[in-house]
Amino acid sequence: MKKPFLLFFLCIIYQLTQAQTAENLDREKLLNYYQAQQYTEAAQYLQSIYSDSTDINKIKQLAYANLMAGKLPEATGFYLKVLKIDSNNFNAYKQLAKLDTDLQSPLRKAYLLKANQLNNQDAEVATGLADLYFKNIQFNKAEEILDSALAADSTNLLLLNAKMPVSMALKKYPEAIKAGKMLFGSTYISAENLFFQMALSYRAIRDYKTATSYLQKAIKEGISQKTASYYGLLGDSYESLNQNKEALEVYKRGLLFENNGSLYYNIALLYEDKLNDKKNAISYYSQYLNNIKDPQKQKRHIAFIKNKIEELKR
Repeated sequence: MKKPFLLFFLCIIYQLTQAQTAENLDREKLLNYYQAQQYTEAAQYLQSIYSDSTDINKIKQLAYANLMAGKLPEATGFYLKVLKIDSNNFNAYKQLAKLDTDLQSPLRKAYLLKANQLNNQDAEVATGLADLYFKNIQFNKAEEILDSALAADSTNLLLLNAKMPVSMALKKYPEAIKAGKMLFGSTYISAENLFFQMALSYRAIRDYKTATSYLQKAIKEGISQKTASYYGLLGDSYESLNQNKEALEVYKRGLLFENNGSLYYNIALLYEDKLNDKKNAISYYSQYLNNIKDPQKQKRHIAFIKNKIEELKR
């Protein structure tokens, strides 16, 4: 039996032993439903016994059984019934926020705010609320919520996964790096994305050598639509270290994954400015021009590149 189910199972046993006996509840029958994970049957059975009950523990049972059965409107109704009896019930607010399928709805935010006020250490609530603030570009509020929860559990991976992009948005790169290091091996974030965020953070503090290492790891983790961009940043990191031959190699390697206009431009600049190779600079500037997707919007830039090509031909 899986641990989450075991905990739920033990909670049910406790609640049943606390329940009044007036309603002819067949406890063994109900426990068999839970043990077999027949939540729909359990919800129906509880409804037949507790339909008119005002006892908060019984309503909680109805709410959770319907939630586990996937009967979300019914579960929502019972959690709202819980709040009518206990307006400060943390679990009810937390579950109602989860049940709201509109992630940006004002009501969901209100549930998360209230739940966080009641318990600012709960990781799920804190990350849900912080994510809302993050998406609305309220980075300081997101940080405040996460830091409060992390003060109680500084190694919580769910919180650290939310903390890293918030710290990067606030340009607190050492904090982002610290969080990232604790996320190694975590299932909350893919290794590719984690290595990429680490690389960006190290680039931001001008540690190009370490950034280069993480970009190489990101590339190795998976070939994706971002691969050409990774190679572009890797090449730029090599340039920052004055390792121009290595930069040229990785820029060209990036072209194997995508005919990326920016890579052509970077290669042309490298040939022109650092390798003093006019012939290849002209060639890659020309290829860059051929890969501009919307020439009408970049007329001035195109004219600038054409003029540069003419100057290099002299």
